[in-house]
Amino acid sequence: MNKPDFLEMLTLARAFERFLQEASFARRTRESYAEDLAPLLTQYGQADVSVLTTEIIQAYLARQEALAPTTYNRRLAALRSFLGFLCVRGWQTETLLAGVERKPERKRVTRALDAQRVEAALRQITDPRDRALFWLIYDGGLRCQEALAIDIEDISWPDRSIAIHGKGDRPREMFFSRAVGTLLDKYLLTRGQPRSGPLFVTQRKARLPRRADLTPDGYARLSYRQADTLWKKYTPDWDLHQLRHTAISVRAAHDYTEVVNPALSLECRAEWCSMSHAP
Repeated sequence: MNKPDFLEMLTLARAFERFLQEASFARRTRESYAEDLAPLLTQYGQADVSVLTTEIIQAYLARQEALAPTTYNRRLAALRSFLGFLCVRGWQTETLLAGVERKPERKRVTRALDAQRVEAALRQITDPRDRALFWLIYDGGLRCQEALAIDIEDISWPDRSIAIHGKGDRPREMFFSRAVGTLLDKYLLTRGQPRSGPLFVTQRKARLPRRADLTPDGYARLSYRQADTLWKKYTPDWDLHQLRHTAISVRAAHDYTEVVNPALSLECRAEWCSMSHAP
C-alpha cells in the first residue's frame, strides 16, 4: 500500500491512537474499538501503516471466522471505520475490504429468565469481583457496559449511589442495596481499597498499556467480552442481556422503576433494597 510523505514514519498503533483521539466517539465506543482491533494491533502495531495489504486484512479476517456472527460483524465494522479514517488522510485503503460482507445474524430474542434460577446462580459465584459485578447489574438493572464503565470516583458511599454513564454518555444516578455495597467493599478490599480508577478490572496486567484504560498499578478495565465469558462460565449459557432483562422484570413486578430522579424517596429505595433478591 502506498503512503503519503506526511505519514512516512507513522506506525499502525500510533495511527489508531490518532483515530480514537480525533473521532468524536463516546468513551465506551473508543474502548470497544480498541478491544475489537487489539488482535490486529498486537501483531502489526509497531509496523508502518503500509503493512496493511489485502493479504494481511484477509488473513486477519480469516482468524475471526470462528467468532460468533455478532462479534465478527462488530470487529469488521471497527476495521472498516479505521480504514476509512486512513483513506481520508491519504492512505490507499479503499479497496482493502472490497467484497467483504457482514455475516448473517440470528435474531436475538431477549427474554427474562426465572428470577429464582438467576439468583441461585448469582449466589454460587465466589470470586469477589465477579460476584460484585453481576449482583450490581442485577440489583440495578444495569446494562453490562454501564457497570463496566463505572469508576470508583462515580460511587457515593454515604448515599449508596452511582453516577451511571448510559447510552450516548447520558448520565443518570442509580442506588444500590446494602448487600451489594458489602460485596463491593469485599471486592475492593482484595485490590487494596483503591480510591480511583476503573471499578472492575482484569486480574492480569494489561499487555497494551498505552491503549488500555488502566489503574495506577497497570490493570485494565474489564471488557464486555471478558464479562460475557465469565457470565457464561457461571450459567447455562445465559447472556448478559437476559440478566438485565430479568432484573427489570423483577423490579417491574415490585412496581419499582429505574432511578433517574435523585430526589426519589428513601422509603421507596429502602423497599427495593430489603427485597428477597439480596445476595
